[in-house]
Amino acid sequence: MKKLLLSLALLPLLIQAQSGQIENSEVINKQIHAETAMVDISINTRTETEEMQLLYDFENINKSEFSFDGESIKGRYYVLRMKEFLDGKLIETSSLFDERGNKMFQVDSSQTSFKLLSKIDQGDLKIWLRGKQFGSKQSHFALTNDNGRYVAKDFFGSKKILQEDINKPFHLMAIITPNRNPDGSGSYCRVAQSEIDPEKLGTAFDIPHYYLIEIEFMESEE
Repeated sequence: MKKLLLSLALLPLLIQAQSGQIENSEVINKQIHAETAMVDISINTRTETEEMQLLYDFENINKSEFSFDGESIKGRYYVLRMKEFLDGKLIETSSLFDERGNKMFQVDSSQTSFKLLSKIDQGDLKIWLRGKQFGSKQSHFALTNDNGRYVAKDFFGSKKILQEDINKPFHLMAIITPNRNPDGSGSYCRVAQSEIDPEKLGTAFDIPHYYLIEIEFMESEE
């Protein structure tokens, strides 16, 4: 009888302890899930030779190799979009690359990379993506604003690695005209390195027209 009474007395404590363990386990699982949902992004803008860089500069070509590292990208597909902004508003979103459902393009490890090339020439912006074993179609976009020369800028600044949530789309680059100073001079780096939401760059820096390149790691449409 004494053992039965003792067990009944301890039962609420045991239930509370088990409940606490379950809650702690859920918290830990959420933390682990949050950590594994992050992807590290790095960029390489170096060219093979000085002569090649001179050619890129002469032709107004930007080449950036983006690398992605994170367990959560395995089994997903990356989708690239071009977003056009005019007077601070998103006016159009176009697909640059989307091969969901084609197993050839499914990320099969925790790492993947591709090169993104842009060429700006006489009112035309040309974008091309080059993967390890494929090249995308070339996409063309109009550059119509007279605020100044358009330049492709990434968002790394002095950082070597950026971290992003794999479950949300995020931006890789902006094709912008400069922010104008009162004396008429312009600055590009001030815009790209401001850490302001890229979709608000137009209103924050009075840039009438610009583009953003967005990437999203997605499941298959099947």
